[in-house]
Amino acid sequence: MAKLVAIGDSLTQGFQSGAIYRTDWSFPAIIARSMGLELPNDFRIPRFPGSGLPLNIEEALRWMKTQLGADIDLSEWIVRFPVLLGRFIDEIEDLYERGTGSRPAAFGGVYHNLGVWGFRVADSFTITPNYCQKAIENEEGWIQDDFLGLPTASMYRTALRVLNPKLRRERMDWTQLDNLKQIVNEEGVENLILWFGANDCLGTVLDLELKDMEDTNVTTDAIARRKWNLTNSQVFHHDFTQLVEKVKGIIPSDTKVFVGTVPHVTIPPVTQGIPPFDGKYFQYYGRFFAKKENFSPLLQKHLERQKIQQIDARVDSFNQSIRDIVRLQSNNWHVIDTCTILDALAVKRNEMLDAPARPLIDYYAARGLSDHPLLRLSPIPSILRLDVRDGNRYAGGLFSLDCVHPSTIGYGIVAEAFLSVMKQAGVSDTDPVRINWNEIIAHDSLLQVPPLLWENIISAAEKNSILWDIIFRVIY
Repeated sequence: MAKLVAIGDSLTQGFQSGAIYRTDWSFPAIIARSMGLELPNDFRIPRFPGSGLPLNIEEALRWMKTQLGADIDLSEWIVRFPVLLGRFIDEIEDLYERGTGSRPAAFGGVYHNLGVWGFRVADSFTITPNYCQKAIENEEGWIQDDFLGLPTASMYRTALRVLNPKLRRERMDWTQLDNLKQIVNEEGVENLILWFGANDCLGTVLDLELKDMEDTNVTTDAIARRKWNLTNSQVFHHDFTQLVEKVKGIIPSDTKVFVGTVPHVTIPPVTQGIPPFDGKYFQYYGRFFAKKENFSPLLQKHLERQKIQQIDARVDSFNQSIRDIVRLQSNNWHVIDTCTILDALAVKRNEMLDAPARPLIDYYAARGLSDHPLLRLSPIPSILRLDVRDGNRYAGGLFSLDCVHPSTIGYGIVAEAFLSVMKQAGVSDTDPVRINWNEIIAHDSLLQVPPLLWENIISAAEKNSILWDIIFRVIY
């Protein structure tokens, strides 16, 4: 019997710092460990060669330090840094388009963690390995070795490796839910995690542009839907209803299901709020390196307060749909309100800039855990952008370098939240106190040894924010 299966997007898969790499420290993997399961045998997880897909910022910076040293001077910024970054990117492209990463994996079974970064709700029952291969071929074009190009269709390459790692012919039409069905048929499933919805709105803060899906009569084709980065509320409700109905048709009636809500994507440090502040929202939201001292709404890409409020309202509608749909199911279906957790941990929105440790202190105090291991760290972690000074963490810690996805300890907090509800639901061996926080902290590389060049990156971006904003526009 499979004690735990997880289906979702990047948050479920364990995406960090721009890449899927450390799948062994995703929040479902942390839950599995706390339940006494062994990885990768009792809880099967995919592995990704090299530094993962698409671009591991942390590994790139660590490698470039070996070439540049701990500081980057002006001449190195102009000449050596772009060349080294290009070399790092080219090696990833070679690995996943022509090397080991492009070949079938040795493992031919079905993974217990079926998360795929970038997936939206509808992708869970529409994207297949066949679809992935066609998407990869279409995006590849006639130039195989692109200059300064990451592996084409990286999300679909990731999905292919998760859904059908050995490229078995009979599995080329299997979606995430078909993989779930195979586990049910072979092993059965005691507990299922479902966490989707972030990618139905995340593109708004990544693009700093709102492409709203206003029409409700839209295609289910994954690529065609990517022209919108904010899913229509009714479409989301319809997609999530379909997801739940399809899952119900697969799992036994006694399987316990745990469903996460969608976090407000406007809170993570991928965007920086620029005053004036009205008590909840800033007037402008720029990139992670934006500063009020040199921010120009005319020259720098940004979202204004009204659009941020529109995004938050849409997320609220998504979460209302999730709660309403789950409420209609049996007592074995449960909601984990991850949105409320992130709201509670917000620093700027909660006006805690003068005391950034306070949100996490209050969060654990409300749970009777005033001596939690994370509160013994110095400084106490927060969801602010990771800042490094003289090689040591100065601020942040709960989010990775992409400023969107949690760090390893951040995923530990997510695991605690799911375990708390699982314990209340009567699942054995799911007391959150069973989490080995010393182990999680020890495996958080950003916490233990932050990459020294991150300090240089942030400093250069803040001092030349208009130039960096132009570079980001070219990249995206």
